[in-house]
This record gives sequence, structure tokens and C-alpha cells, in this order.
Amino acid sequence: MRTAELLFGGVLARKPGRGLVLAGLTIIIVFTLLAVFAPWIAPYSPTETSVPLKLAGSPQPPDRRHIMGTAELGYDVFSRIVWGSRVVLFVVVLSAILSMIIGVPLGLVSGFYGGVLDRGLSMIMDSIYAFPGIVLALAVASVLGPSPANAAISLSVVYVPTFYRMVRGQVLEVKESLYIEAAEALGYPSSHIMLHHILPNVASTVLVVFGLAATDAILTEAGLAFFGLTVSYPSPDWGLDLRVGLRYLDKGAWWVTVFPGLAITLLALGFALVGEGLGERYAIRTER
Repeated sequence: MRTAELLFGGVLARKPGRGLVLAGLTIIIVFTLLAVFAPWIAPYSPTETSVPLKLAGSPQPPDRRHIMGTAELGYDVFSRIVWGSRVVLFVVVLSAILSMIIGVPLGLVSGFYGGVLDRGLSMIMDSIYAFPGIVLALAVASVLGPSPANAAISLSVVYVPTFYRMVRGQVLEVKESLYIEAAEALGYPSSHIMLHHILPNVASTVLVVFGLAATDAILTEAGLAFFGLTVSYPSPDWGLDLRVGLRYLDKGAWWVTVFPGLAITLLALGFALVGEGLGERYAIRTER
């Protein structure tokens, strides 16, 4: 027992957060495979009745043909979860990438140059950050209209300040380092210093924020879909299926909401584990 503790304790001491990252990546990979191979994995069409017409009027419980039961109009719940993973992953990953593309450069420039530019950008980002994420996303999505692309844009607006604040804080610390002063003394242009000397040192922070932003984006996307701002029924989306399934809860059809809710929880858990694991690995504390 003592030997095992020494062996595994040493591994964990050298690789903090490794187990969390591996567990999270496993969950994410499973859902990614579901999304990529949806036409071959889903046993039925997500928008076509998969039961006899006389049974399509109400949800049917799980059985051998429908392992997660059916929703209203005889839609297979498992098939809708598989196809819905495409929409959720598209919106979540695209929104996190857009936020990173906008927030990271702004954080670099703001933290490096400081002055009026830094104060102005900080005021703008703090104003956006002050809004509850779901409220801001709902407002932007309502203006843009319901579609997965617009939902991704709405979510990216929410998470740009998170990338900005974290990167700016790291840049303020890194730019005081001696090697940055040496690079400036050697006459390297500011763009070269930011891209080749500062950005690599904040890359770990960006990865952590990406994971945690994606976690929150999954839950916020479910909220947008719940209000019909991602896709329109009967297109599959986990949040939309939650709303539709609510009307059947009092009739005992628990499977219509439990399985989409479980999918949301598991995927969010996957990204959260990756973010927390990377944060533990690089000893980075996040703000949101």
C-alpha cells in the first residue's frame, strides 16, 4: 500500500490536474464522436415519427427499440440527443473561438500599452461583464434572430470580457519581466515582443479560460435554446427538448427531459474538468 502511494503520489505531484483533463477529454471526445457520426449512430431520424401513429400522440417510455423513450409525435429521444450534439458543439465551440479571437488580442494590447487605451477598453469590458451572461446573450440573440450562428455570436459577446480580463492581468505581470526589458533594449518592435515573448507565456491562461468559457456556454446555449433562440422545433437541440418535455412531466414522462438534461450536464462537466485540470496544472485562478 505504501509503495502504491509513493508511486502514484509521485506521478500526481509531477502532473497536477492530469486526471481531470483526461476525464474531461474523454467525455468531450464521446460527444464529438456522436456529433460526427450521427447519421450512423442515431437509429431514427430526429424529426420523424418512429412509432405507430396510434402511439405518436404521447411520449412512450424506454424499451428495446427506443432506449431513451420517445418524445411528442413519436420522436426518438436518443436520436434527438445524438443529432442535437451537433448543434450544441457547433454553437459552444464557435462562440469560445470567437471570444478568444477578439478578447486575447484586446487583452494583449491593453495590458502592454496601458494608458488611455487600457482605461477605455477596461471600462467597456467591465460594462459588458456587469451584465448576467444569460440576460446579455438573450438580448443579443433576440436582436439577431434564432439560428445556431447567431447564438454563437451572442455567446461570444458574453465571454470576450473574460478572455480580455484574464489575458490583460497576465500581460501586466509578464511585461515587467527582465527578458521583456531586454527585448525592448535590443530594439524589437512592440508587435514582435507581444507575439513572440508575451503571448506564449499567457497561452496556458487562454487554454484554461477557453475550457471554462465553453462550460458556461453550454449552459447558456441551453437557455437560449429553451427560449427558441437557437433552432426552431422540431430541429433537435437539448435545451429546446427540455422546454418541450416540461409539459409531460406531470404525466410521468420523465425521460423526455431527464436525458437531454443529463447530456447538457455531462458535456458541461467534460469542459469543466478540462478547464479545472489545466488551471490546477498551471496554477491559474479564474474569475468566472
